[in-house]
Amino acid sequence: MRYTQRLTACAGSLLLLGSLALLHAQDENRALPTNAESTRYVSQATIFAQQVEALDPNSVHDLYKIFVVLRCKDVPEVQRKALTLRILTGEYPGSPEFRWTAEPEQRRGLWVAALVALSHMHIDDASLQPFLEEHLPKWERLATVPDPELPTDLQRLKNRISPDVPMARALLARLKAVRAVPEVKSANDLERRLEVMLSEAGITHQELRQLLEEYKEKLRRGEWIAISPRAHLADHLVMEHARTLFHYAKRGMDLESVATSTDIEAFAKAVRLGETARDWSKLINSILQHRGYSSAPAQLLVDEGVAVVPVIIQKLTWAREHPKEIADTGMGVAVLLDVLATLIGKDALPLVELFLSDSNWAGRARRTKEWIEQGRVFGFNTLL
Repeated sequence: MRYTQRLTACAGSLLLLGSLALLHAQDENRALPTNAESTRYVSQATIFAQQVEALDPNSVHDLYKIFVVLRCKDVPEVQRKALTLRILTGEYPGSPEFRWTAEPEQRRGLWVAALVALSHMHIDDASLQPFLEEHLPKWERLATVPDPELPTDLQRLKNRISPDVPMARALLARLKAVRAVPEVKSANDLERRLEVMLSEAGITHQELRQLLEEYKEKLRRGEWIAISPRAHLADHLVMEHARTLFHYAKRGMDLESVATSTDIEAFAKAVRLGETARDWSKLINSILQHRGYSSAPAQLLVDEGVAVVPVIIQKLTWAREHPKEIADTGMGVAVLLDVLATLIGKDALPLVELFLSDSNWAGRARRTKEWIEQGRVFGFNTLL
């Protein structure tokens, strides 16, 4: 499954996760074609949201559908938030007969995806703090206490969830920073939030850089287990603040000073990604010009929902007519076809079939067509 995401996404968080989504962009920044109405497309996210109780996260294909529900803005935020909380507390899946049979990474992946989605919903909202303070002690016990020593209720909970404690601690630190600095008018206010986060975590800026270097080096050498808890926490603190930078850059705040002066590469990349994501057309162009599979920008498009579909179709039509003006691998076309398949399912088939008739794209388009016909969707980067 594409769920080798755990190590690859952790590495990506230092390269900056290429990531970070669930966006609050302003409509005037979006270049939609005037002759296409996104409302004519039925969002698969809303369909999956209605089916969510019947989905089985032991199936990777159902898991990808749950990811779409968690992140896609076609699903009302209140509904997405309710699902994330149920996942984090072990109340979802709701069937009392449900048992995890998939590999452990799949269980952890669902929990982590829910926490990341929740983080995006609370960039400037600290109301989640009491929930985290209530549940973090339980999650810490699940992670540190041997199974036989856990009380019965926590043993049952451990069979339902696999929490990432450093990730939850980093989010809690960021929410405390939101309370301390509730209003953001400039990059200076965002820097103040970072200072509060580091203070809450008991880490200085210098230590943060050192811990990131430790994290990066041990990851490079394949020594995942040897990474210290503080280095894990440092990595997640960076991810949390990078999400904040991404959202503010996407909203239009001038963060050029951050991008050009920060000594943490992830922060600069978050700002640049946010600037690109202001304009869907530019975001899609970045996918078409990339030689590899751009899972992070693709995730951002899925997050936006069917409103972005006309722009994707417009760009794919252009790419088919100008194959020499995109990356020579053509991988960007494959990514965009997969995004369409995920957002609108069978409604994407007419466009996919156009690419089937062209030898440049036939192989990748055939795979996308097969997945659409099988009712499947694609997984991108839910750890951004």
